[in-house]
Amino acid sequence: MKQKLYTILTRSGLHCGIGQGLSDIDLPTAKESVTGFPFIPGSSLKGVLRDRFDDGSANFRAAFGPDPNHAADHASALSFSDARLVCLPVRSWFGTFAYMTCPAALGIYRQLLGQTDIKSPPGIPLLNRNQESYQVALTSESILTPPNHGDAPQILLEDLDLSVAGTQQDKADAWGNLLGNLFHPKDQEAKSAFVKRFAVVDDDIMAFLCETGLPVAAHNAIDENGIVKPGALWYEEYVPAETFFAGAVYAAPPKHPKANEEVPCTDQDLLDCFCTDPIHTQVGGSATTGRGLITMTFSGKED
Repeated sequence: MKQKLYTILTRSGLHCGIGQGLSDIDLPTAKESVTGFPFIPGSSLKGVLRDRFDDGSANFRAAFGPDPNHAADHASALSFSDARLVCLPVRSWFGTFAYMTCPAALGIYRQLLGQTDIKSPPGIPLLNRNQESYQVALTSESILTPPNHGDAPQILLEDLDLSVAGTQQDKADAWGNLLGNLFHPKDQEAKSAFVKRFAVVDDDIMAFLCETGLPVAAHNAIDENGIVKPGALWYEEYVPAETFFAGAVYAAPPKHPKANEEVPCTDQDLLDCFCTDPIHTQVGGSATTGRGLITMTFSGKED
């Protein structure tokens, strides 16, 4: 089995629905049940790419499976993991916004990186908790701290005051540069902007802002008289633009539709065919209003 890592950058707000919510938000975005972090289901990604690449060729059928009327003939060779959260943009009092991540998210991505040619990812920043404030690790180039901050710098993300953990700056630098290279491999200016806004916060802060800090859009329906229809107001939660996700795509040796024999193309051929060039596409709901635009980039050494 071969594999490649992929990263996703949201270009507009993205909503992958999970049905009707039980809170004030009628349509919450998909979130992991354990961490509470938003994610993009692998099934959504595979469905979008299947529609994009559908040309009826033998490689396409091997990669994504036969048409639904012959679904029992053979399984598809490509499998997509869920796209899990790496960095979430949040408002900052200085620097406009931060690319926020946390030790839990970095730990998940570190495991993915360990399956590639990056065998020694950086250590994860250690953030101490106390009763007065939570800590944040920033890079040496950070623009998130206020000028003339003195010996005890603090930053403000959303409405949370965080003290800067100066001893963890080296680890923040290492992760900021590593992720910047992976997310923006050919854009040095974008990488530099990412590093300057990179911030590692406590897991509790990340979970809290994923629960309370995601944008919510109000929707309604208008009748022929130009007024809102009764009961037609609802609220939809979405992941903001500039959010980074990551996951992996796995390729198994494709099988012949009938005899269950190997076909001429290999698992490596399928990765080279469908998982090489960056993909600009749309995922999730509200496509006609510009929601869900993403850039999907593949990287990593196949094993």
